[in-house]
Amino acid sequence: MPYASCERLLHFRRSRSEPYPPLDLARGALSIVDGRERHAVHRGEARKGSMRRTILVTLVTLTAISPIAIAQSRFTVVPSLSIGGVYDDNLFAEVESDAGKMLQVRPSFEGNYESPRLALVSLYSQDMLRSNFSSLNTVDARRHAFFDTKFKSSPLTTFALEARYDRSETPGEIDFDTGILGSRRTAQRWQISPNLVRRINPRSVITAGYDLTRENELDLPSGTLHQARLSLSRETSSRSAIVGTYLARYFVDPFDTSTSHSVLAGWTREMAPHTHLSLYAGPRVTSYRSGLKPEVSASLRRDTNRIDVRADYWHGETIILGIPGPVAVDSGAMRVTWPFRNRWEFGTALGATDINTIDFREARVYRSSLLASWTSHGMYSISASYGLDYQQGDIRRRLNEDVLRHVFRVSFTVAPRLFRSNLPPDEAARVKGVLR
Repeated sequence: MPYASCERLLHFRRSRSEPYPPLDLARGALSIVDGRERHAVHRGEARKGSMRRTILVTLVTLTAISPIAIAQSRFTVVPSLSIGGVYDDNLFAEVESDAGKMLQVRPSFEGNYESPRLALVSLYSQDMLRSNFSSLNTVDARRHAFFDTKFKSSPLTTFALEARYDRSETPGEIDFDTGILGSRRTAQRWQISPNLVRRINPRSVITAGYDLTRENELDLPSGTLHQARLSLSRETSSRSAIVGTYLARYFVDPFDTSTSHSVLAGWTREMAPHTHLSLYAGPRVTSYRSGLKPEVSASLRRDTNRIDVRADYWHGETIILGIPGPVAVDSGAMRVTWPFRNRWEFGTALGATDINTIDFREARVYRSSLLASWTSHGMYSISASYGLDYQQGDIRRRLNEDVLRHVFRVSFTVAPRLFRSNLPPDEAARVKGVLR
């Protein structure tokens, strides 16, 4: 439509700017004028030709810079405020529990940018607490920052970068891989993950990634994990692919360094529309223990308008706050979410993690949660959740203790356009005050 409009505009301008007679009549008229008049007529025609070219260039330029011709982009900033009440029957994650009530205030700022080549999502939030335990009253109970961007430099190449920062008075909140419980103390965690994806032919894709994780308790030495990954996938059909992966890890703590190397074979399959299965397995060689160890991961995803199901299993290694060296982990988790009539959302999550340190300390953590959320078509959201954590053993104190914890939470959130948020599910739940 814009192109046709420009053509019509040029046509009308040409017809209105040429009031001269047809060519034969013009030649007859030119035969009765002298040379000066003939020169003036040619000069006028030259000026009109120049004017036409100027008009054409101007219209083409305006068309090129119009919002329709420029690829669409959008930038959005969404401030929000969540106010919640929390009841925790084991505030300090001890065998002998102390129950407490807390008022939590969580302001958040979400920023999004979208264009055909660049997508960016970011979030920052900070928790303020007031409790019946005066030692817990603070305006800086937790800080959380999240950043995720993808840049498509060409139709075949995509760069991605994900980063996050967490600082909390409850270290168990930032041990994402294990969810292990621990006493209250200030801890922080940094993570940054650049990634490159390149399609090398219609059926093959190469992926290179790096992940840096650093965490420590305040004023104490940090533990660091470097991970590098190189993968090559080949589509065997329109729904299946095989993957070969090399994975290297480098662990750094105040006392020692350790390394591990894994070679994995993988298979991914679209089992049905919106349903995806992936399996990866292979041997792992480490510098801290002799022999081969398995590295295994499996994932099942089903994401439709009616239900969102995610199930994961992982046998690998990671770092845990305050524990020197690598930690072996067996972890399984499942999460189910049911959207209901556009405004309601119900969900449940289950998880279990088995932990073994290099000096043979063990712990097992079970987690479960229930949640419900109602969001208006305007600015308001109301959420409620219940969480249960049960831990057998304590790898920090070398004790065989069992810790049980129940947490109830109700929150009210005010956020313009909350129901159109572009955040990942976990980050969106954090904004609503559902997650700890």
